[in-house]
Amino acid sequence: MRIRAERKSRLWDVRAMARRPRVAAGDDRRDLPDHEALVRSIRRWESGRITVLSERYRLLFCRALRMDEDALFADAAPAPGDSGVSGDPADCPPAARHDLNAMTAFRGADRRVGGGHLYATVVGYLERDMAPRLFGGADGPTAVVAAAALTEMAGWMAHDAGRDDTAGRHFSRALDLVAVGGDRQLEAHILGSMSHLAQHRGRATDAVRLARRGTEMLRSTRTSAAAMEARLLTMAARSFASLGDSTQCASLLLQAERTLEREQRPSPWIGPFDEGSLALDAARSMLALGRLGEARQQSDRAVALRSGDRTRSRALAQLVLAKVLLAEGSPEEACGVTKSVIDDTCSLSSLVVTRQLADLQVLLAAYRGEEIVADFLAALDEALKERRWLYQWGGSDRGPGSPAL
Repeated sequence: MRIRAERKSRLWDVRAMARRPRVAAGDDRRDLPDHEALVRSIRRWESGRITVLSERYRLLFCRALRMDEDALFADAAPAPGDSGVSGDPADCPPAARHDLNAMTAFRGADRRVGGGHLYATVVGYLERDMAPRLFGGADGPTAVVAAAALTEMAGWMAHDAGRDDTAGRHFSRALDLVAVGGDRQLEAHILGSMSHLAQHRGRATDAVRLARRGTEMLRSTRTSAAAMEARLLTMAARSFASLGDSTQCASLLLQAERTLEREQRPSPWIGPFDEGSLALDAARSMLALGRLGEARQQSDRAVALRSGDRTRSRALAQLVLAKVLLAEGSPEEACGVTKSVIDDTCSLSSLVVTRQLADLQVLLAAYRGEEIVADFLAALDEALKERRWLYQWGGSDRGPGSPAL
């Protein structure tokens, strides 16, 4: 989003400007990043490398600069994607606009309530709305790309609901579809999703291979997909962390951070990857390597960059923070953070989050002799019993002989 020349003179001191949103926010600063993060964001905003600001930030900048929103953001322009469909749904063909609007709605709801609630809805949309247009429709490659994007989304929702075998099948189908549709950014994005699933299932070598395949694809097409490339670099970094290779991990995370600062022209069909996403994966990597100071810094940052409406991603960041606190020998603080997750995710259908809560239960058991921890463990056990019942009712890909939740 490029600021007009007559407005740039008001922002000559970027560091001073970065303090204004915090002042404008007053006491409500819980979802604002730290000062240095705001400095970087403003520089990228001025240079045009950020194309979208959330409503929260738009309002804060308007309040800080005492300017009307229409005047401050009058020249914001959407960034076109790589699939021949504009990033602005209003400029799309009617069928593509319908699919983009549906995908945006699904994505927003998924962040708040989790994939377990929405998986059947997305699959139903693919069967009822997409399939007739794929077989005999007149939409051409656009429908194929939309079907690939929504199939990949269904894969993530299946993964969130604990159905990893199903998720893998969705990702494979999405990859086949996008090869026909021709959106290389989306193809690389799907490879990143497959890399994440491989990492989650303990197949670090496969995860690295898939992430590198996606990175090579992006670089060969010369598209401005900085966020997508940063995501793939981060996926590879996490895999190297799980293999104990701190040198490769650190190098790839640094590359991802630098890549994320480049200009972006993302395909409208891919999900976002931002500084909060990078911080969360960096925290996971540092924790896996036992570098607790860096893990604490990155997990704090990930939590700060996730507002309350990003229920699942905020909870995942808090759960990493709780594990770091336990590793540092601060069980009471870990209990406080974990309690916030329980309270905030009552309506969230995410087996990924629930399993991580169960992991923390095991880790906290070592501190059962402390009264505060013992009391909290009783409350956590009750919460997990309720969630176990829900997922037992809903089912998952884990068979009868699989480890308990």
